[in-house]
Amino acid sequence: MNPFALAYRERQQLFIFDRTYILGTFLKVGGLATLLSRFIVQFFWNPTVALVLTLLSLALSAYMTWAIVRKSRNDWSVFSLCVIPSLFIGASLSDNSLHFDYFTAILLVQAGLLIYKGIKSHRTLWGVLLTIILYFTAGSAAVIFAISAAVPDSWRHSRLDRESHFPWTLLSIVAVALCGIVSYALALVPTWSEAFTPALYYDLDASLPVMHWAGWVTLSLVVICAGLAKPVPSKGWITVVSRIALLGVLFVPASKFSKKIEEKQPSLAYVFEHYAANEDWDGLVKSCGKAPWLPRTANYLNMALAWKGELSERLLEYDQRGPQSLVMTTKDRAVDVAQAHLMFTMGNVAAAQDVAFNSLSSLQGFCPDMVKLNAQVELMRGSYEVADKYLSLLEKAPRYRKWARKYRGFIFNDDAVEADPLLGNGRRNLAAENSFIMYTDPMSELFPILDVNPKDERALEYGLCYLLLAKDLNSVKRFITDYYSSPESPELPRIAQEAMVFYSEYSRNMEGIEPFGLDWCYEHGVKPETVKRFEEYQRAAVAGPVSLKKFRGTYWYYLVHTEI
Repeated sequence: MNPFALAYRERQQLFIFDRTYILGTFLKVGGLATLLSRFIVQFFWNPTVALVLTLLSLALSAYMTWAIVRKSRNDWSVFSLCVIPSLFIGASLSDNSLHFDYFTAILLVQAGLLIYKGIKSHRTLWGVLLTIILYFTAGSAAVIFAISAAVPDSWRHSRLDRESHFPWTLLSIVAVALCGIVSYALALVPTWSEAFTPALYYDLDASLPVMHWAGWVTLSLVVICAGLAKPVPSKGWITVVSRIALLGVLFVPASKFSKKIEEKQPSLAYVFEHYAANEDWDGLVKSCGKAPWLPRTANYLNMALAWKGELSERLLEYDQRGPQSLVMTTKDRAVDVAQAHLMFTMGNVAAAQDVAFNSLSSLQGFCPDMVKLNAQVELMRGSYEVADKYLSLLEKAPRYRKWARKYRGFIFNDDAVEADPLLGNGRRNLAAENSFIMYTDPMSELFPILDVNPKDERALEYGLCYLLLAKDLNSVKRFITDYYSSPESPELPRIAQEAMVFYSEYSRNMEGIEPFGLDWCYEHGVKPETVKRFEEYQRAAVAGPVSLKKFRGTYWYYLVHTEI
């Protein structure tokens, strides 16, 4: 199991202590399993904690299976067999499209089987009653209970009463079938498959892999076989070793299935989102440095550098492949958490809110990061009543209560908003934005923002670096003229100085380009040592590739040797 994939589950839901929310969730088919799942997953904000809690829950599941099937209190020899269902359940949890409800529903079913095991009289009645309760609290996983309870009882019943024409113990299976039919007829579940299969716990827009049946099937088989088989005297270590060997054999397909799922899923994205959500920019830079040539990876990497104030300074320390390394837009911006983060970092808060609002809800509930982003943008807009709604929601979630109370201090306090570095900067940027959406592309909308708020350092760095990575030196020159010429402008970054020194010489040797000399460069922030180093680069370029190694981090090397 990927601990970061487990932690990502926490960012797809928001468990809130609210009567309406709890009651509304509970009254759905499988509502108790959903509530239990979201309560547990709220603690998954840390990957290590997520992994430990999941492993402990799997161990509890294995113990409950053993408690159901054991023949005596000291019969630990069967415990290795009871681990098999937990093994397959753990493998299934590697798939983030499978909701954690799948697991909590199984835990509820196991609790139901433990209760049923202790009942001595009226077992048929109790079996039917528990089946109905489990169906509406745990969902379609009640099928496991019905089969696991009815089949062994029916077998024992037929042996004791051979003249009986109907095995009444099978009524549990009839009950679960009726529950599914009624739920579908009343539109409590949308499809027949969700009424009776693990599809109830899987994303609606994805097909359920057959392997997710393994946890259900193995749990049912272990319980049924234990109920049907006669007690076999344990042969000491031989019995234990043979059962552990069986467990080892079954570990192979479970492990391969888990790895196959992880290969299909964007495991790096889970890591990046963890660090971005926690604003651990150093951790994000470190994790992205392993594969910076991938566009989305480079987006996260450069975003982290921008928040650290090091984007232009450290841009060419990494393998950049053109402007897409800064921001890669998708055709459909409706649900793209990464793009919401990027737009917000660049200062285009209206576009960020557009994406964040569409990404606000997932199949598991609210996305906490997107709720936070919407609350911040509404404070920037001065829409305090709307911001209050978002903050009230976050205040009911223990993990985000402190954050929400901090931002509540800005409501109806324009002076505090404008004085805050983040909110005040966003409010100034909004003066250039006439809508909630991005009409063209990120960079075209960045320049009007800089016109009204040239002090937005992150937007300034993104604009300059975008043009540099695009190798559009004429636009770089205009950008420097517009935004780096006043006395209040920040120091011209080294890579921009290198670009202008190169372009100055290029302009003097090429027709069709308005020439400009080093005097212009010096007036706009280029330092004499940059000119001197360019002369060294020219000599190295003539000498050969070996001499150019020490210039790999310069803009000259990127301009000549990197294809975009």
